[in-house]
Amino acid sequence: MEDKNNTFDPVEKENALQAESQSWDTSQVVPAQTGDIPVLDVSKYFNYGSDEALEDVADQLGDASRHVGFFSLVGHTVSDEVVNGAFEQTRRFHELPLQSKEALLMDQPALSIKGAGYLPIKNRKLPHRSMGNDNEAFIVKRDRNIALSDNPWPDENLLPGFRSSVEEYAAQLEALALRLLPIYARALKMDKNFFAPAFAAPFIRLRLSHYPVTPRGDADQFGIAPHVDTTFFTLLAQDSPGLCVFSEKRRRWISVPMIEGAFIVNTGELLKHWSNDEFISAKHFANNNFGIVSRYSIPFFFNASTDYKMTCIPSCCGPDRPAKYPAISYAQSQGVTQGE
Repeated sequence: MEDKNNTFDPVEKENALQAESQSWDTSQVVPAQTGDIPVLDVSKYFNYGSDEALEDVADQLGDASRHVGFFSLVGHTVSDEVVNGAFEQTRRFHELPLQSKEALLMDQPALSIKGAGYLPIKNRKLPHRSMGNDNEAFIVKRDRNIALSDNPWPDENLLPGFRSSVEEYAAQLEALALRLLPIYARALKMDKNFFAPAFAAPFIRLRLSHYPVTPRGDADQFGIAPHVDTTFFTLLAQDSPGLCVFSEKRRRWISVPMIEGAFIVNTGELLKHWSNDEFISAKHFANNNFGIVSRYSIPFFFNASTDYKMTCIPSCCGPDRPAKYPAISYAQSQGVTQGE
C-alpha cells in the first residue's frame, strides 16, 4: 500500500540529510562493548543452502538491521588473497605522484562518465558536506549502461595489474552481495527470491580510500564526514580501526572493532525507505585518529538496478501501516540521469 500523496525531491532530501548530520554531536566516541556490533556468520547457509540455515541467519540479520544498522560479516568465502590484493592496489594507487592521480580527476570534462575517477583530499563529495573530507579515493562504478571498462583507469604501464585486481575484487564483492539478497528477503518475511528482479543489473560503486594521519583530537575534521549511506547496503573492508557508528541502543558514538577477515555491512537509506523504516540506516563517520600511519578502506556500495522502481515491500506496509515513501528508482532518488 502506497500513500499517493507522497513525493520525493532529491535536493530536499540531500539538504535534510546534511542539516541532520550537522546537528550530531560527535565529540565523544567510546569503545564498543560486546554485542554493540553483531557478528553474522553466513558460512552454514553458504555451504549447505538449507532452509533452516537461511531462516536462522535471516533472523539474525533482521535483528541487526532493525536495531543497529551495522553488523560484521564472517564466513563470506571471499578469500584473503583477493582482499589483500585489493588493499595492495589501493596503496599503490595512492602512492602515485599527485600529477598522475589528478590526470584521472573525477568529473573533469575529458572523462566520459561522472562520479568516477580520482577524488582528492579535502573533497566535498560523497557525501556532500561543507567541510572537505580528509581522505582521497579512486572510485569506479558500473550499472546497466556503464561498464567497468568505461571508467577512467591508470595506464597499465604505470600500475601493472591494478585494473585486473580491482575488477576481480569488484566481481567477487558483487557476487557476495547477490548471495546475501535471499537473507535480506527472508529477514523481511518475503520469498527468498523477492529481490532478484530488482538486481538484474545492480548499480555498484567501489571506493579505494586513503586516510592520511590527522591530528588526534581534531573534532572538526573527519576522514569522511558524519552521514548515512544512500545505498541498499554497503560492504566495507578496512585495514585498521577508524569507523565510528552511532549506537541507537546506547545513544553513544562507538568505535567499530576490527575482526580479522570480516566485512562491515550497513543498511543505507534506500533499504530503509524500501522497508518503510523497518530497517534503519545507521549514522557513521570515519577518521584516522586511531593510528600513526595511513589508514585504508574499501567500501563497496550496492544498489538495485538504477531504473528499477522500488515500491514498498509488501510485508512492511498495509491498511494500518501505509507506505511513508513513494515508489522510486535509484536514479530518481539521486536526481540523476542514466550514465551519471
